[in-house]
Amino acid sequence: MKIYKSIVDERILHDFSKIQGRSLINHVANSYDIETAISFASLFCPEIIEVDDCIFISEFYNGNIMELRKLYKNTKDIEMFVNSWSLQSLVKECDVINSSGDYIEEFAKAIQYFWQLRVNSLFPSRDIVVEIGEEIMGEEGLTVTLYQKGQPK
Repeated sequence: MKIYKSIVDERILHDFSKIQGRSLINHVANSYDIETAISFASLFCPEIIEVDDCIFISEFYNGNIMELRKLYKNTKDIEMFVNSWSLQSLVKECDVINSSGDYIEEFAKAIQYFWQLRVNSLFPSRDIVVEIGEEIMGEEGLTVTLYQKGQPK
């Protein structure tokens, strides 16, 4: 038998304040309703739009490409600015986050993995990076963003 581990470390379950299952999958099944599960699926596989050769998570784009072209000199910076998302904005709404940041880091790795799969499947010929870092483009704390690498425009 060959085991291919999840991108999320299963051991983190033991740190949860209220364990509701014997595995992470079981915990989700016991903790959330179908509407929440569908919402998370959309978060991990978001709607993507392309505007003037720029790739955006549609949730974050405000229809202001001309203004962005004036502010930023290249496509990469425009995409990084629009697509940067502070993961703190999500956890502010959650009841519990451990002080070591393990939860948010595991969540960030999952977002990075699935967003990368999404853009690779939609744009196989483009070199699109999904990056995790601290305070990218002025966002607070751990941030995820995506951008096209090496875009001259």
